[in-house]
Amino acid sequence: MKPKTLQRLKVARIVSQALFFALFLFIFFRSLDPFAVVENPFLRFDPLVFLTNPEAKLGIIAAVAVLLILALLLGRVFCGWICPLGSLTEALDFVLSPLRRRNPLSLRRFPQRRLLVRYPVSLLLLGAVLLTVFTQAPVLQFFHPNVWIIRIVSLSSAGLVFLGLLVLFALFARRLWCTYLCPLGALYGLLARFPLLRLRITACSSCGRCDRCPTEAADYRNREIMAHQCLLCFDYEASCPAEGFRLSLPETAGAGSPNGRTGRPDSVPPSPSRRSFLINGVLLAAGLAVGGLLTGAGALRRRVTTLLRPPGVVDEARFVENCLRCFQCVRSCPNQIIKITGGGHGFASLYTPHLEFRPYGCDYFCQVCQQVCPNRAIPLQTLERKQSTPIGVARIDTDACVVYRDRLNCLVCEEVCPVPEKAIRYELGGQRTGDGEPLREPKMVPELCIGCGICEARCPAEPVAIRVFAS
Repeated sequence: MKPKTLQRLKVARIVSQALFFALFLFIFFRSLDPFAVVENPFLRFDPLVFLTNPEAKLGIIAAVAVLLILALLLGRVFCGWICPLGSLTEALDFVLSPLRRRNPLSLRRFPQRRLLVRYPVSLLLLGAVLLTVFTQAPVLQFFHPNVWIIRIVSLSSAGLVFLGLLVLFALFARRLWCTYLCPLGALYGLLARFPLLRLRITACSSCGRCDRCPTEAADYRNREIMAHQCLLCFDYEASCPAEGFRLSLPETAGAGSPNGRTGRPDSVPPSPSRRSFLINGVLLAAGLAVGGLLTGAGALRRRVTTLLRPPGVVDEARFVENCLRCFQCVRSCPNQIIKITGGGHGFASLYTPHLEFRPYGCDYFCQVCQQVCPNRAIPLQTLERKQSTPIGVARIDTDACVVYRDRLNCLVCEEVCPVPEKAIRYELGGQRTGDGEPLREPKMVPELCIGCGICEARCPAEPVAIRVFAS
C-alpha cells in the first residue's frame, strides 16, 4: 500500500476514535439528565454483555452481529477504531511516551515479551469470563473495558484507581491493557485469527520500524503480523521504506521475499502452527477452569441479602448475575439514593447498587435507573408497574416514634406516603396527648407498602422511627 493511503487510514482511525469517544461522553452526561435519558450502546450492544442477558430484540441482535462480523472480516477493528477505553489508553500512551522511553523496565527491553504477545493472558481471562457470564461470579464486571471507562468518567474511587493503573501501564508498554489483559479484545482476537481482510508484510528492509507497533503485532523478523493482536491502527506502516504492507485477501497476499528487500509476493504465509493452537487452547481451557472455581466458590458463599435494591428488582440472583457494576444508575439517580455496595455483603454483591433513603426516598414517578441500566439488571417497567412493585416494606419502631414515645400527634409519614390508598394509616388507640387530644397511632398496611422510603426519609424522629427492610 502507498504511504499516502496508509497515512489517510491512520488519520481516519484517529478521527473515528475521537468521534466515538465524544459519542460515549455525550451519552454518559446525557444520562445524568432525568428528563433526557439515553441508553449506553457501548454496553447494550456488546457481545459479552449480551451473553449475560440475551434479549430477543432484532435491534440488539443485529448490532451484536455487526460487531462480530466486523471482527471476522477485519479483525480487532473495534479495539483500534471504536473502543472508548482503547482511545483513552492511547492518549495516555502518547502523553507518557517520554517517561516510558526512559524507563529501564519498559517491556520493549525484554525479548521474552514476545511469548506474552503470542499467547496473551487475556485468553485465560476470556475463558473465565465465558464460563461466569451465566453465573453470579462477577468476573466480566471487573474486566470489561467499557464498564471501567464508565467508572472512570463517573469519578468513582474504583474508576480512579483503575485510571491510575492505566497510567502505570503506560510507563511500561503501549496499549498494555489491550495487548495482554482485555478479555473483550481476546474475544475479537479469536475471531480475527483468520480475518477475510488481513494486513500482511509482503516486503521488508529490516529497518525495525515495525517495533513501533502499539500491540507488538508486527514481527518483521518472521515477516508476520499476528492478526489476533493487530488493531489496524496504521500507526507506523506509512514510514515503511519498502512499502511492504498489504491489506488483502488471503489468496492474493504474498509473503516476504527471500532476501527481504523486494516487494515481489512469494507464497502465502503458513497458517498458525499446531503448537500455537494448542497453547492458546490450553490458556482458554485454563480460564474456563478458573471460571468454574470462581463459580463454585461463589455458590458456597452465597447469602440472603438484606440490601434494598433499585425499584423493579424482584429476583436477587438474576440481578446479581446481570448487574454490570457500571455505576450508571448511581450517577443518574436524581435523588442520589442509589449507593455502591462494599465488600461487607460478599464478593457476589461487590459494587452492586443498593438504596439508602436518607435524605430522600425513591420518587414515586421516577424511572431513571430502569431507563439507564444497560443490561436490564434493573428491569424496565411501565410506570404503573413500577409504582406497584415493592422494593421492601416499612416497619415502625414504636420505641422511637414520637407518637408512642412522647404521646405527640405526628402526621408526617401518613402525609408523605405516595400510595393512593395510603400504606400508613392512623388509628385512635384510646389514649390522649398531653393536651388532651385523641392520640392517633400510625399503623402499617404491609400489603400496600411499596418500600419507597419516603416515609423513612421524612421522619422527624431521632433516631428515625420508620425504616424500610428488604422483607
